[in-house]
Amino acid sequence: MARKPNPISKKEIDDIKNLIIKKGDAIVENAADCKKLANRISEVTGKYISESTIKRFLGFQQSEFSPSYDTIRILKDYILKSNHHSSNASHELEQLVLSFYNPAHFENIDKGDKSFQAACRSMAMLLRKNQELFEKVMEPLAKSTMGRSFYYELFPDYEILSAFQYKGYEKYVENETTYEGKLFANCILFLKYFFDGNLPLMKSKWQHVIKTFEKSIPIHPFVLGRYYQTLLIASYYFQKKETKNIINEIFIVEKTMPRNQKGLFKEFPGFHYFVCDGLWYIDAHESLLQLSSVALSDFKKTTEFKWKGYYDQLYIYNSLALIKLGKIKEAKKNLKQINPAQFYFISKSYFEKLYAALKASLV
Repeated sequence: MARKPNPISKKEIDDIKNLIIKKGDAIVENAADCKKLANRISEVTGKYISESTIKRFLGFQQSEFSPSYDTIRILKDYILKSNHHSSNASHELEQLVLSFYNPAHFENIDKGDKSFQAACRSMAMLLRKNQELFEKVMEPLAKSTMGRSFYYELFPDYEILSAFQYKGYEKYVENETTYEGKLFANCILFLKYFFDGNLPLMKSKWQHVIKTFEKSIPIHPFVLGRYYQTLLIASYYFQKKETKNIINEIFIVEKTMPRNQKGLFKEFPGFHYFVCDGLWYIDAHESLLQLSSVALSDFKKTTEFKWKGYYDQLYIYNSLALIKLGKIKEAKKNLKQINPAQFYFISKSYFEKLYAALKASLV
């Protein structure tokens, strides 16, 4: 049922608009800024107003819009608090994040708990938008088992890794006691140095990863994929004579990876996913086509990884390999399987660039 118009005057609405623009602490100059304002309102008030509601309220989106009482109340609360929010809110937000990951609150939480993972995504999105907040909480999170498990291990974020998130992984390595955790974090730090083009630190971290790895110790497919991703990229830069041996080993190991096993993301071909990235960077196109094809055919596609866009991203690797091998018609067919809007937030722009390169190659 449509909401009845509220008897709020046009003057009051205009006054609120002006106050948001003049007194609020989020700059609003165009429709694109409405998303930032929605996030800022949420930070300041603890209440949510959608981006589309803000667009309609501020006149960036045409409609016969009648704001609800709740919308007006939240906007007034934002105006009131925003100018005085900075220092107090920063401390409160810091405490919110730390208390969220306080082990005392979640004694028996399972890492595969989908509901808690969803809440953790909200925290990860908050931290990626606020470097100052991240730098305040990164060490306590790294010292916390919950913080390491439910933030660092779940959300290595390509968009912020080189800018500031790597500092947290350095703290993670200092505090993590498990072999698998240390291997994982060092691979992430290798990737940071690779993104930066820092060859000396890439080499140092690669050598550390090699020394850390133990074939006899079973580890999660995602971590194993990260390990071989590191080896492939490093071999291309530092030890090309070993690249062929590494690829041969990958295809032997691949056959041992669980197919459609349930629990803790093992439904998805995570090993293949990360190795494909490494194969792309070293121009191993035939191997990339072979491995991505196995990932897309041998594993059932599950809802979680569909909405995260991970299968779309595997199709990107598959299509890029097809193009490099001259199979243009097959690559064009794959385009129907790829929806960039679904790319997961922690690697969205990374894969948007790959997707743009793919489309450019098909023009």
